[in-house]
Amino acid sequence: MVAHFYDVGVEVILDVVYNHTGEGNDVGRPLSFKGIDNASYYRLLPDKPRYYINDTGVGNTVNLSHPRVLQMVNDSLRYWITEMHVDGFRFDEGTILGREWAGFDQGGGFLDSCRQDPFLNR
Repeated sequence: MVAHFYDVGVEVILDVVYNHTGEGNDVGRPLSFKGIDNASYYRLLPDKPRYYINDTGVGNTVNLSHPRVLQMVNDSLRYWITEMHVDGFRFDEGTILGREWAGFDQGGGFLDSCRQDPFLNR
């Protein structure tokens, strides 16, 4: 598909959502990463770790402060660039991706990793 768009002079910008999943909140059955490692994949309230921090407004927020979660996101972005040859990304609720435990941090893990990555920094 990407190659066909290039053939007609269209660049491809992929709309991605790395800030939340379809999980919802603390109730209900696992739909996504909740059943794998809830405490690693999602931002949870420190004093009540059963409950999700809901920065996104949909019930959960992906925990990009965790190294394995950050690696998963960066690996998937690199895949889209190196294997599928997309030109760039539009990040849903992009400021959420720069959120650390003290709030938004422009030098936070995800944004910093993108700046340092030879494929993502462009």
